[in-house]
Amino acid sequence: MPVRTIFTMAEDCAAGRRLGWSEFVRDYGEITRSLLLHFFPVLQPDIAEHVAGVFQRGRINDNTWFKGLKFANEREFMMSFRDLLFAYGREHARIPVPELSLDQMREIMKDLNVVEREVLWLYVKGYTAEQIAPIMSNAEATSRAVKQVADERLAQVLPAATRDAFNISARVLIEAAEKAGTPECLPWKTFNNIINGQVSWREREVAEAHIKECFHCIDRFTSFQEMIQWRKTAPPWPQEQVDPVLAKLQLPAEKSRGLLGRILARS
Repeated sequence: MPVRTIFTMAEDCAAGRRLGWSEFVRDYGEITRSLLLHFFPVLQPDIAEHVAGVFQRGRINDNTWFKGLKFANEREFMMSFRDLLFAYGREHARIPVPELSLDQMREIMKDLNVVEREVLWLYVKGYTAEQIAPIMSNAEATSRAVKQVADERLAQVLPAATRDAFNISARVLIEAAEKAGTPECLPWKTFNNIINGQVSWREREVAEAHIKECFHCIDRFTSFQEMIQWRKTAPPWPQEQVDPVLAKLQLPAEKSRGLLGRILARS
């Protein structure tokens, strides 16, 4: 049997083939559910409908989203999918009233190194020390220490802030960071190479110097690492969970296999 890859899956989805969409929902169904619940918790009562809605967004207009995709590896595909999911979530979930601005976050982050800033940004996104440790490949103690410093500075910068000020402000801060990009911002390839250890010390120093001062790249790099962790830990869906989503995508019936195909499928 031919080897199936993220590229063959995407090609099948772009062509509206059931096999590709079945693989997509199987592998990304739990990631979709988890991300929606984490970043858009008000959707929880109808979460099954919203999970299907994300996949429907990728299917509309004859699979236009897939036809416009360009990616070099699955990690880059995951980031494009994350954008699709966030676009859906932002349309369907109300935005909490933020307590913090990017300028205030900049004051809270002063004197923190690049790793500490990334850890703090993950706290803003609602992750705990236990969750941040594997995302960042750091000890939980490091994450807790950063949170303690951040809480102390929050009290100084905004004395009236609530204990949940970081997370309450998360969606607005993330959107502001997304809009803060510049032509100097780093490509996905650089983030991938950093994580894989495929950069020189000098290249890493230059990249981290930019990330440290750029909210856009702090958000992108932590999101990149988030998605890698979700992909590692989210279990694939069984077929009984995949089928209800496929039923809503109005896919053409799967073509019947010839004799050889049926023999190979049983082997």
